[in-house]
Amino acid sequence: MTKMAKIKRNYRFLDNITSADVAFEAGGETMDKLFENCAYALENVMVNRLDRVKAEKERNITVEARDADQLLFSFLHEILMLKDVERLVFSRFKVSIKRLNENRYLLKCICKGSKIDPKTHDVVVDVKGISMHRLKVGRKEGAYKAMVVVDV
Repeated sequence: MTKMAKIKRNYRFLDNITSADVAFEAGGETMDKLFENCAYALENVMVNRLDRVKAEKERNITVEARDADQLLFSFLHEILMLKDVERLVFSRFKVSIKRLNENRYLLKCICKGSKIDPKTHDVVVDVKGISMHRLKVGRKEGAYKAMVVVDV
């Protein structure tokens, strides 16, 4: 298993889900916090020391989807697109999710980070994509939970 940072967020990496990719489980008291923790977990797969990522560049992400699973997939995909296109890694996220109607969610996120610098950022692995395999957002015992598998 790839070494991961010792950052205090509500997520954990799962060793027994996949052998070739990386899986994590995240939680949050609200959907906003759940999605923030999923974003931190995704970044932590790629960069071991998120505390070394300065919040000097800001990007906004806006996505809509029909359900929470698709919303999470689209959100994490946008974070990866910013990594691939602009070479950005983020250390701060502020998510706001609104339910527009029965069949539509809207997510807005402010992401803060910097350009990837292998000398400063302890780069671990390059995530290639978000898998729909086992991706699930749910609510249990008053808290939100998600499971995500990322392709490396």
